[in-house]
Amino acid sequence: MDNTNDRISRRTFLKTGLAATAAVVAGPVLGAADNHPLFEKTWIKSLELPNRAVRSSTWSGVGDTRGYVTDRALEFYGELAKGDIGLILTGYQYIMTNGQGLPYMVGNYEDAQAEGLKKLVDTVHGEGGRIAAQLVHVLAHANWKIFFREGDELWGPSAIPYSKDDKVPKEMTREDIRLFVEAHAAAASRSRKCGFDGIQIHGAHGYGINQFLSPAWNRRGDMYGGSPQNRYRVVGEVLEAIRGAVGKDYPVMFKLSAEDFVGNGLELPASAEIAKRLVSDGIDAIQVSACCSISPEDKHCTKKLITKPEEEAYLADFAQYIKESVNVPVMATGGIRSLPVIEEILKSKQADYIAISRPLIREPNLIKRWKVGDAGKAKCISCNRCYETGMDGLGIYCYWERKAKEGRNKV
Repeated sequence: MDNTNDRISRRTFLKTGLAATAAVVAGPVLGAADNHPLFEKTWIKSLELPNRAVRSSTWSGVGDTRGYVTDRALEFYGELAKGDIGLILTGYQYIMTNGQGLPYMVGNYEDAQAEGLKKLVDTVHGEGGRIAAQLVHVLAHANWKIFFREGDELWGPSAIPYSKDDKVPKEMTREDIRLFVEAHAAAASRSRKCGFDGIQIHGAHGYGINQFLSPAWNRRGDMYGGSPQNRYRVVGEVLEAIRGAVGKDYPVMFKLSAEDFVGNGLELPASAEIAKRLVSDGIDAIQVSACCSISPEDKHCTKKLITKPEEEAYLADFAQYIKESVNVPVMATGGIRSLPVIEEILKSKQADYIAISRPLIREPNLIKRWKVGDAGKAKCISCNRCYETGMDGLGIYCYWERKAKEGRNKV
């Protein structure tokens, strides 16, 4: 990666010792938000955002068994909205009934779900928040054991299983691809009608769009496979269909894997070319992530026990690489936990926004806490146990906060 003299990488910043020094002074200090770039007002297309903090999308387990919005979903997103987060990205919403990866995902596959989706939006807007719907079809990564509609098939760009232990999917036909494209457009249109402030297409982490883009899963011999241009073709069709459904002024964002970290997967230079094509096709912002669930542990995008500044923002260099290739806002993610690290990312122009998720599970009010002057780093210790309650249909919840609450209830 080429760095200009006035733009140092996160690794360079950390090596200088500046991050450690900054961390020492990052305790509770009144006025912590003064002049901090995190709290600048910005715009993504027509959407005005009060700060540069984004709640990164993560599976939240707050839908019912058919993907309808529950009261738990309203409570979950309502608490996030109270926390002064600039933009909330929903947990990934599946756009077809054979596109669900985990149980209790919220769906966006039929108009009957609009009532609940609108309630979710109204809940967030009622607290002054902004929210965008993340749309997904996970294709070969789908959990076919929880399919509930008769006739649903496990699809893939090619007859290549997501992992060596998974079921071999059916290679999608041209008709399947047409339905896939139309489902994205229908979900985008539904999202706009329900009042969402924008949408984000999930093109990362080994899910459906990522599978089409990556030679690790796309071995097709037709116009949708082979060359990078052909592997991108379905993405271009999805974007064209979405724009036709929502109009030119509605914010449409994309989550991109910079590196798949699997054999024959996408690598950074190829992903930068994808980012350029996305911008040419009218994308309004790009969130840069990496890896998938079968990546090696040392390359996994969900790292555990992040306790030091130098362990934070481990994907920020990828965001910088992509940002230097495009002229739309870029979001950095990956273990971001403290204001000094955020300040360096933004001031050195590695990214335009910072996206965090797990810290907001433990502290939905984290951004507000920083804004009012308590600059202590996020309380999240990255243990990853927040998913346990989600698998039980109770929605994700911080394990330690839950244990503390149980202890208080016993007293």
